[in-house]
Amino acid sequence: MKKLLLVLCLVVASLISTQSFSQTNSSSNEKSFFELQQEFNDYWGPKNVVNGYYIENGERKKAAGWKQFKRWEYYWESRIDPQTGAFPKTGRAEIYQQIQKSNGSRNVSGNWQSLGPSSSPGGYAGLGRINVVGFRTGDNNTLYAGSPSGGLWKTTDGGSNWTVLTDANAVLGVSDIVVIAGGTTDNDVLYIATGDRDGGSMWSLSGGQSNDNNSIGVLKSTDGGSTWSTTGLIFTTSQKRTVNRLLIDPNNSNNIYAATSAGVYLTTDGGTSWPSLWTGAEFISMEFKPGDATIMYGATRGGTIYRSTDSGASWTSVATTGSSRVQLAVSANDATVVYAVANGASGLNGIYKSTDSGSSYTKIFDGSVSGNNLLGYYCLGTGTDTQGSYDLCIAVDPTDADNVYIGGVNTWKSTDGGYNWSSNNMWTSSSTYNSCGSPVVHADKHFLGFQDASNTLFEGNDGGVYKTTDGGSNWSYISNGMYISQLYRICVSQTSSSNVIAGLQDNGSKSKSGSIWSDVTGGDGMECAIDPTTVSTQYATYVRGTLYRTTDSWANQTTITPSGQIGAWVTPYSIDPNNNTTLYAGYSDVWKSTNQGTAWTKISSWAGSTLRSLAVAPSNSNYIYAATQTILYATTDGGTNWTNITGTLPVGSAYITYISVKSDDPSTVWVSFGGYNSLGVYETTDGGANWTSISTGLPSIPIMCVIQNKQNTGENELYAGTDVGVYVKVGSADWAAYNTGLPNVVVAELEIYYNTTSPNLSRLRAATFGRGLWESELYSPSTAAPVTDFIADDVTPVVDQTVNFTDLTINDPTSYLWSFSPATVTYLNGTSATSAEPIVKFTAAGTYEVSLTTANANGNHTETKANYITVSSSQTYCGAYSTNPYGYISRVQLGSIDKTSTYTNTGGPDPNDTYYEDWTALSTDLAISSANSITVTNGSSDANLDLGIWVDWNKDGDFTDTNEEILCGINNGG
Repeated sequence: MKKLLLVLCLVVASLISTQSFSQTNSSSNEKSFFELQQEFNDYWGPKNVVNGYYIENGERKKAAGWKQFKRWEYYWESRIDPQTGAFPKTGRAEIYQQIQKSNGSRNVSGNWQSLGPSSSPGGYAGLGRINVVGFRTGDNNTLYAGSPSGGLWKTTDGGSNWTVLTDANAVLGVSDIVVIAGGTTDNDVLYIATGDRDGGSMWSLSGGQSNDNNSIGVLKSTDGGSTWSTTGLIFTTSQKRTVNRLLIDPNNSNNIYAATSAGVYLTTDGGTSWPSLWTGAEFISMEFKPGDATIMYGATRGGTIYRSTDSGASWTSVATTGSSRVQLAVSANDATVVYAVANGASGLNGIYKSTDSGSSYTKIFDGSVSGNNLLGYYCLGTGTDTQGSYDLCIAVDPTDADNVYIGGVNTWKSTDGGYNWSSNNMWTSSSTYNSCGSPVVHADKHFLGFQDASNTLFEGNDGGVYKTTDGGSNWSYISNGMYISQLYRICVSQTSSSNVIAGLQDNGSKSKSGSIWSDVTGGDGMECAIDPTTVSTQYATYVRGTLYRTTDSWANQTTITPSGQIGAWVTPYSIDPNNNTTLYAGYSDVWKSTNQGTAWTKISSWAGSTLRSLAVAPSNSNYIYAATQTILYATTDGGTNWTNITGTLPVGSAYITYISVKSDDPSTVWVSFGGYNSLGVYETTDGGANWTSISTGLPSIPIMCVIQNKQNTGENELYAGTDVGVYVKVGSADWAAYNTGLPNVVVAELEIYYNTTSPNLSRLRAATFGRGLWESELYSPSTAAPVTDFIADDVTPVVDQTVNFTDLTINDPTSYLWSFSPATVTYLNGTSATSAEPIVKFTAAGTYEVSLTTANANGNHTETKANYITVSSSQTYCGAYSTNPYGYISRVQLGSIDKTSTYTNTGGPDPNDTYYEDWTALSTDLAISSANSITVTNGSSDANLDLGIWVDWNKDGDFTDTNEEILCGINNGG
């Protein structure tokens, strides 16, 4: 047989330090965003839902799950492919990790400080959602609390003070925690399930699921949360996985079970490896039998309860409830008892109980009976509402198995083993819902758990952490000190440096005066505004444009929504920058009020899709810009005439997210775009006749907003809020990160407080979705020393291979000095040690340290990268040859490599041999823990192709280690 042999040598740029497990991507037939959206609209459309309520048989009912879907929809609509509705194949976690790896030091600073909110009176109010509370055995003062997008928090004084532990993690969401107590809390071993188990899920639609905070697997800390490392259970966020439950074997702390959306996994070596144990179902809940860890219980979102008698190796279905979610609980007081709470389509499905260690279950409380809906909004159990697929939990007293608590919208308690129930706390004091007079605790329960074998019960809900020590007669709010608010929008006062109003998910709108935050409206808070002439006049909105006004700092408020108007989830509106009594609001059209919202006039006539962005030119109020997701309109005469100026904006590839108008030129406009792409920000200087991308330097990630610093009159100073923080652009310079001190969190909106007397006291403020409100000084290029950074185009070259260095330094350096250790390098092409971007070759094998010092009039900075370049001896076994004088390889494709060859008879071991052209020393970046395809094209119709690949997994410069040679099979000629 004639054979054509290709030997392809690859060097992997970075590796995972521990043995890892990586899941494959979701099935290609997963439903798109548009398909899920259509199913939702088909179901709820006929009910004519308005802001979460609908009328049925004359009764006003809450549309259970509607709000959760609309939140999910709002998050994803600026991140999907607008043509197909496909979810992105990458995620903010991967982008964040890439930035940290390749460009981590390229940060023009910023000096970010948190402004809260960090305190709440509790009750109906709160700060943000808590998914789980973790306990430290034997220590009643130390608690760990996990939030969906604000990270893991720790208290050592019972909740009086809290410290965040995870601000630099690739994903901040936490769904579950395992705590192994060390000698001190600084030695605790922690495992966290990353992502958000309960947020933005599609379970009720039976479709593909894509959370707004997907999991990257399980992370581990061995120092009480100060530092974190990956374990062997690793996901990418684009795989759309959740880790729902972590259980530690009570007999062996190295054995930890993970119940995930891809099945059950077990580590027996403290997380180093985490092989799949069982893939028969997705468990949302999983428990051990107290005292016997060989018996386990699991329950699914599909309503089925399972049992295992061999430590989770195999499972048997023992009960089917027909519900959309089941949660389980056990008690050490009676190890044979298992309780299950099941959500139903019209409220509670029922309470199920096993008294034979989970072998069988009996429905002991039927939720379909009138007055038995424990998952609704009323303390008498009336109504047919539920959102149990979003909020559902259960706990059993460890000292008395007859005392059971369940949580949905409210918390209920049974003292007779689940047969009878009474309201334990309620989401409101309103007698319409709470005629029982139950204690008021924030709505939507996600966690209930007892601390050790005590009577202290903790609850995590959409407002934070609460606890009771008397069975629920009294509840205490213990979340003060956490900064976990999910902000949609903010507005800063221009007459008072300390006044801000913010719209929060789950926790309404809050107004800040000095250091004090006050609750001003309930539900979900959206866009806000403060009168530029008086701080006492403010505006707030509920979802879809329900607009409120106060003229006395919220002592009183008035609803001022234009009659009959329903807007987008976050409806845009603006105060005229030149007339404080004039408002503009975007629904399906633009509406104008000249008396602070008392009366409105429609000033456009499109009546199409709802508007998402709106801006009024600060220098000329006749110039107004309004945008749907795909169309940008402009008027230059105050709304009499409008023009579609979308032009060449890339609305077919990404949706518009924000509009800003230059402070002194009404025709200069900036527009930001969502999506995982390089579209970023576009600019027009002629009112939309022409558009130019100004996105260089921005990561390929959704850009949620763009604003201008009007006090910089010499050149345009822009700030962008992104899914990975804040970026700044000054003049013609590229965008650069502006994130020092800022957590890795989505920035939903930016605003600037301008100090007109002392501009150095002006402040940039950021609304983050998960870590509250933050503030920084503005960028000051005139006093900034360089921040040095650089990158090489190949960090694993062979001896005498050409390597190009690219300067990434910011703040306009005027001099450069490069050094290499060892100094066995030669500068090429006229470059030298003082060049900005030298070209070199390394003349000896080994590991090199590279250092660059840059300077300007304001100072100097040195960036040193130890062990940055690993040079290998020239490899001799990466040749290719043929025993067929007419055989050759015509093309090779892998990642960014795409090289072709033509037939060339150049001689070889045999005079008739042909050689593949010399494309050695090429490199490409490949994603870790994902499939990578190589395409090799055989140029001959009568020769077979043998393909071998060598991968330098450990980056030691050779391909001789175990498993570094991969046989990829044979391609039969042609």
